[in-house]
Amino acid sequence: MNLPGIKHRLLSGFSIAGVLFAAFFFLPDAGAPFVLAALGAVIALEFYQMMSAAGVPNFNHLGSAACVLLVFVTWLAGIHPHGGNSGAWDSPWLFLITIGVFLRQFPQKDNPHPLQTIGGTLFGVLYIGLLWNFLTKLLVFGRPPDFAEAIYWPGRWFLLYAVFAAKFTDIGAYLVGCAIGRHKLIPRISPAKSWEGVIGGIFVGTLAGTLLVQGLQATPHALESFGLTPLRAVGLGFVLSVCAVVGDLTESLFKRAANVKDSGGIVPGMGGLLDVLDSILFTAPGVYWFLRLAA
Repeated sequence: MNLPGIKHRLLSGFSIAGVLFAAFFFLPDAGAPFVLAALGAVIALEFYQMMSAAGVPNFNHLGSAACVLLVFVTWLAGIHPHGGNSGAWDSPWLFLITIGVFLRQFPQKDNPHPLQTIGGTLFGVLYIGLLWNFLTKLLVFGRPPDFAEAIYWPGRWFLLYAVFAAKFTDIGAYLVGCAIGRHKLIPRISPAKSWEGVIGGIFVGTLAGTLLVQGLQATPHALESFGLTPLRAVGLGFVLSVCAVVGDLTESLFKRAANVKDSGGIVPGMGGLLDVLDSILFTAPGVYWFLRLAA
């Protein structure tokens, strides 16, 4: 086991966790979309950088701006008294973003790969913008139209649950894989990942999510009224842990295609911010759609 490597990863992981927890518990609702938008912009730029390394041209600044726009549009729809279902606002804005990418391509005279440029840009909007925006939807899910307090706590707990499911799966997979990993999962995509690590990660992620829901039962902001009971959290936690593994493997596939080790170097010992948040891109939609179906 690489103890120095684990030390750096843990220090970086706990530092990021501290920032996120501070945002969860102290930042008023008005500041939440700015945090999500800033994180979304960084991971979008990292993704487009990987696309460029893989030889796929793209409009990185336009695509990143589109990801930020989705966050603010969804947030404003969720807090507006007549905004209705904030999830319904994705389609018209994705349509406008698509038209915007086409218009950006039209004046380019010397681009020999217009189809790849358009496709690469829109793919980033879908992979980062659409999936990351589910965090915004969780923050405003079920928010009363006349809500006037500083923090809408159920939205914070939904977000925290999605993060718990993803990151504890990652932590469990890494530690168990380093300790006893013997059988490779998909070597051509991620040579370091093992079946033992995946099983350990799913167990740890499911357990962490279930304990979080159980602990919230004693608070005034219990999630049972939204259909998220401790019993259901066991099954949902398993599904979300699998989603986290898929999210991690998906980014590994992109890095292999781009022939890069990490999406960036902003996080010491862990690479880029996308390397840290990739699994959350898949757990947040899982939590959202569970709530939509269970509520």
